[in-house]
Amino acid sequence: MNAKAAFLCWVFLGVVSCQAANAVPPPAFTNVYVSGTEGVNTYRIPALIVTRNKSLLVFCEARKQSQADASPTDLVVRRSVDSGATWGPIATIFQGTGQEAMMNPCAVQDETTGRILLVCINAHKVKPEHHRHYLLASDDDGATWSGPVELADRIENYDDTFVPGPGVGVQLRSGRLVIPGYCGEWHDRAGGSCFSCVLTSDDHGAHWKRGANVPFASDESQAVELSDGRLMLNMRSNVGKSCRDVAISADGGETWKTQFWDTALNECPCQASIVRYSRADGGGKSRILFANPDNSGAKYGVVKRTKLTVRISYDEGQTWPVKKLVYAGPSSYSSIVRLPDGSVGLVFEGGEKHRREWIRFVRVSLEWLSDGKDRP
Repeated sequence: MNAKAAFLCWVFLGVVSCQAANAVPPPAFTNVYVSGTEGVNTYRIPALIVTRNKSLLVFCEARKQSQADASPTDLVVRRSVDSGATWGPIATIFQGTGQEAMMNPCAVQDETTGRILLVCINAHKVKPEHHRHYLLASDDDGATWSGPVELADRIENYDDTFVPGPGVGVQLRSGRLVIPGYCGEWHDRAGGSCFSCVLTSDDHGAHWKRGANVPFASDESQAVELSDGRLMLNMRSNVGKSCRDVAISADGGETWKTQFWDTALNECPCQASIVRYSRADGGGKSRILFANPDNSGAKYGVVKRTKLTVRISYDEGQTWPVKKLVYAGPSSYSSIVRLPDGSVGLVFEGGEKHRREWIRFVRVSLEWLSDGKDRP
């Protein structure tokens, strides 16, 4: 090979190498919980948080005997200290006795104290649709957990029909802790008898207050703080609208003056997850991420839950110009976070044949979600 040919070959290989180095990595999937393992029939209802020490915690329900809601259930957690590359063993943090169902883990970290709080229910313990509420806490980055503390006498305006999440809580810039959820008796899948609301705490979780219900029927909800300090609640509804229900609070979840249907966020219906990725403060870019199955169905069960999709809003949830399919197969409940390196982490229920085969973690980049148009 002459010198000119060798030079051209080196340049060509260099370009290829550079392109490979700059290629946007595809989604990387890892199974966190697999149904039928560890003596558990089904794992459901994932909740993912990133701690201030950069650990990942994935909570869920371990339904020991069947897939059924409120069947004998424990609450469990797995922890990762390497951004989801590997996961520690499954730890049971709240064990149900006999037919007890410990359900709907909803976690939030207090950035002031570092304490991680988990609100949950002992489902139907009082009577059908009426629950006992508990708080668990960790002061060592989720490695160990306190025993459960009953919350009934610590919640102002207490309603024992309240169901947390499903998903996670948020902490507002004021320091207020918010646990979203809903109240009411869900007699059937037609809906109309439940209303979303939130629990709030201004003393680091020692005491809580249940805010007012949103004006119109809705149920499973997740929250995000808007740039102007208002609280946005994104809600599932079962009243035939085939899209997400949204409410806005100007007082941190105590009351709701605005509620509307976001037709850009179609649903089947199903739980969905939402998180603020970044703010526009200091010349940055506002980003809110949303994930749910990308299907439309007026009522539960009419359309199968598939096509788990992530959307991005750059205008505080007014529009959602970016939409990216993450998993095309059966998929359902999810929980989404920003990872320490700026990528996006998502856990979701799914499978090959049905949507409850596993709870899987996936890492994606902003570049991949936006087809190269956005990056941290």
